[in-house]
Amino acid sequence: MGTRSNNSQIVSEASNAFTAQQSWRALGGLCLGMFVCFANTTAFNIALPTISVSLAAGQAEQQWMVSSYNLIFAAFMLISGSLGDRWGTKRTLLLGTGASIAASFIGIFAFNSITTIIARGLMGLGAGFYVPMGPAIIKHLFASDKQMRALTLGAIAMTLGAPFGLILGGLLVHFADWRSIFVFDFVAFIGITLLNALLLPHSGQLSCRRKTRFVRLPFASVFFALVGLSLLSAGLINAQVSLSTPDSWGLVLAGLLATVLFVYHDTHSLNPLAELDLLRTPSFLASLVALFALNLAIAGILFVLPTYAETALENNALLGAIMFMPMVGAAIAGSVIVKHLADRVGKRGACIGSLICIALGLVGMALSTIGASYPVLIAGQCVCGLGMGMGLPVMQSWGIEHVSEQQAGGAAALISTFQQIGCLVGISALGSLVGSLYVTACRGSAAEGFASIALAFEAANQDATHAQAIRDAASGAYAHAILITFCITASALLLLAACIALVSRAKREEDHVRSRAS
Repeated sequence: MGTRSNNSQIVSEASNAFTAQQSWRALGGLCLGMFVCFANTTAFNIALPTISVSLAAGQAEQQWMVSSYNLIFAAFMLISGSLGDRWGTKRTLLLGTGASIAASFIGIFAFNSITTIIARGLMGLGAGFYVPMGPAIIKHLFASDKQMRALTLGAIAMTLGAPFGLILGGLLVHFADWRSIFVFDFVAFIGITLLNALLLPHSGQLSCRRKTRFVRLPFASVFFALVGLSLLSAGLINAQVSLSTPDSWGLVLAGLLATVLFVYHDTHSLNPLAELDLLRTPSFLASLVALFALNLAIAGILFVLPTYAETALENNALLGAIMFMPMVGAAIAGSVIVKHLADRVGKRGACIGSLICIALGLVGMALSTIGASYPVLIAGQCVCGLGMGMGLPVMQSWGIEHVSEQQAGGAAALISTFQQIGCLVGISALGSLVGSLYVTACRGSAAEGFASIALAFEAANQDATHAQAIRDAASGAYAHAILITFCITASALLLLAACIALVSRAKREEDHVRSRAS
């Protein structure tokens, strides 16, 4: 009781020390950083075809360039919460921006795929330290009646960061080159570091737990989590060579074993890394599964489509980015209408609706590859973007509302972690499925032997005799791969939506029977 009273007093003093105007200014700096962290994921994706040619990178190397960001982001998401409690949230946040600055500097001078992967991984480390600190700092900056509005603005910044990243990446690659993305990050994170250092109160005001420089972390849990995610990613990425190779499934099984060991160790630890007991709450678990599936689909779409837009449709990076404007606009519209929709059909209903929209959008985009029908592609993007804009905010709030106030921090950390794991699996699994189907479809054609469609088109530019034959074969094979992959993903999303609806109906009937019996 005494500790709780002291904690409340500290929070109150921290809130009073800052005026309302200062708090909203500090929120602006926080939101800018979160926006850039999520814009990073897609800005890099739009540059992949250019990077592939510049560094002679195959499909697997491209996947690792993207996946390394999400892998480290997810692995260090939970760790940063413990560091924030001990070092102070502001110190941990600034540690994240410092790591992002270092990563950007390495990326500017990257000379091969390995250094680019390292730069992206270090960028993910920075995001993993920065993003979880945002909600924690907001809770200390704002009174309870202002917290929801502030947290919503933070969620909007993250939601809109990904689609706007496509436009940003297209502009930078078109008017400069792919390394200009790292130059932008370098300058942006220096500015974000200065803003947060100046606008945020010092860590002593933001921390309501014990102050110590000694960081006691469950290193065994950290090890199993990192190894499990890495092996799963390696197995899924390696599967693009063949969907049935023993080494791929061996890596996947080893990753699953490490994940099981993580769950076992963390649930029996006196100092757990994650609050896994929350998974026993059915509604919270359902929201996590839905978020995982949503982010899997989004990450897979935004990894595969830029390559299709820039190579198969023969657009430059800028035009490729502009092609995604309908999705960006629809995502904004979805984030605006979702509150009104949730008020009418409930958060569970809005969640189911968002999954159905993304599934239908995927089918539309898949069908557009047959004959490259732009109207169908735009329609698919609009429906898919609407689902994206609706899904992320409502799924997050649906999960949080079913946990206690004391568990809200742990729940938020799990939600963010599952989102990044979904992105990681989406890039690895869907990217590998597309890659495997593409390689299979290229056999016996003029495009056989090229590791990616970008390399096939680069070879066509140097071979005037067989140029058109190579382009046609590569474009047809990639379109075939997207068609099958998107249809499989859409079917899985519709199945998940049906399961959530059926389970919810069964629960409502059970509750009705119990209420009548009582």
